Amino acid sequence: MRGRMVFTAARRARTVARMFRKARRDDCPRFLVLVMLATFASAGCNTEPEIGGPPPTVMAGVTILNLHSNNPDPASFATCQTGAAVLLEAHGSFDPAGQPLEFEWRDEVDYGDGVRIAAPDWGPNAHVRRTTAYEIPAQFSTVAYHYLTLTVRTRDGRSASHTLRMTVTSCESCGIP
Repeated sequence: MRGRMVFTAARRARTVARMFRKARRDDCPRFLVLVMLATFASAGCNTEPEIGGPPPTVMAGVTILNLHSNNPDPASFATCQTGAAVLLEAHGSFDPAGQPLEFEWRDEVDYGDGVRIAAPDWGPNAHVRRTTAYEIPAQFSTVAYHYLTLTVRTRDGRSASHTLRMTVTSCESCGIP
């Protein structure tokens, strides 16, 4: 476990017993120090953070900055035209325990056949973006249903996710049917 002090109960008991046997042969002050160390060891000496408590609250949103669609998809959170600039927003997300958050945005597309694949809009093999900022700019050029999943993580490993569907249509003012 790469140098971490993680003891099983049996190993901890053997170590404490060995310390007591050795301490009886030596002087009293050393025995007292070993008793204090044994108490600490029996209480747990695990340097790994414990995962506990409620998961963080996740709130995802999208604000379309330009190229709004004149034909919004009622089944989607937002609808825009290809090439639109948007803000991916995590405002309202928080950790009840007060830990800092990391945000992971994942973009998958469905071309209408019900199969989701990694979206090419953010570059090759870049359909995931990680940040500590509550909002990040993005651009969408693939005409499809985009499933944007925001996963919020805390330092101790707790997480929660929310997925939004966004429809990207072809350019309505370009003369393309």
